[in-house]
Amino acid sequence: MTRPAPSRSSAFHRVLVCISLLQVLAVFLQGGLAGSFLSGDDASVALHEIGGWTTLALALVQLGLLSVRAGRSYGLWLLMSSVGIVLAEALQLGSGYGRFLRVHIPLAILIAGGLTWQIVWIAKHPPAITRSADEAS
Repeated sequence: MTRPAPSRSSAFHRVLVCISLLQVLAVFLQGGLAGSFLSGDDASVALHEIGGWTTLALALVQLGLLSVRAGRSYGLWLLMSSVGIVLAEALQLGSGYGRFLRVHIPLAILIAGGLTWQIVWIAKHPPAITRSADEAS
């Protein structure tokens, strides 16, 4: 019995899981850097800024990936929630630069929760792997 070759959808799924996991890790690292800054470590501000742009870039990559395949492989809700995450992270950057901590801190918690929810769902629900016409015969 031969093992079927991995399909393009399973490779896509692995890439999506990696991007989503990187996003979650980056957002949680942001919380640690913010705590360092609020504790008096001024050097962590520059890293926090770089981390903010990195999380937005990762969110845009995930949105790009899902815009290609969301309707066929994943629910449309995942694409829409990714749009929401991108908008929230853009607002997060703006509120950080504007020092609107009353928006910045609660929004960070909502982003972390949303990303955690996404990665758990993505990891638990891989798309069905379809066999190619060559394998079926």
